[in-house]
Amino acid sequence: MKDTKNEILEAFFLALYQQTEPLPANIQLEFNKIDENFKISDLLRLKELYPPLLAAYTKNYSSLKNHSSQRSKGLSRKPNYQPENNNNINTEIHNSAGDISDLPDVLKIIDQIDKREIFQAVDSVQAMKDKIRNGLSLIAQGLDHE
Repeated sequence: MKDTKNEILEAFFLALYQQTEPLPANIQLEFNKIDENFKISDLLRLKELYPPLLAAYTKNYSSLKNHSSQRSKGLSRKPNYQPENNNNINTEIHNSAGDISDLPDVLKIIDQIDKREIFQAVDSVQAMKDKIRNGLSLIAQGLDHE
């Protein structure tokens, strides 16, 4: 299966968000060279420049792929499936998604972010964190009004 642009963007920006320190100056300089006409290959190159970013990206990408493949499978029951005993109700919830499946709002926020603001920031890690925090704050405010 071919990688999609959205999966790569989500994994990349989540990896950026997960960094605990600002990017080294030489890496941030490379980020700042990215403009609005960036290509996915630019992101793939950037992640290779900084091992902590690469590690987080790899983990996030794997989780996103796992989540999307599990979601697309649907229920895995045989045709004509009949439960053996109708009195046995299974209350266990199966969570087959990865570590980031509890962040659906973050993924929505990433889709709405102006990517140039992240790449052109003085500190791309902090810019990403600020964008996600602001987006989550707006979502929380919306929930308070319901």
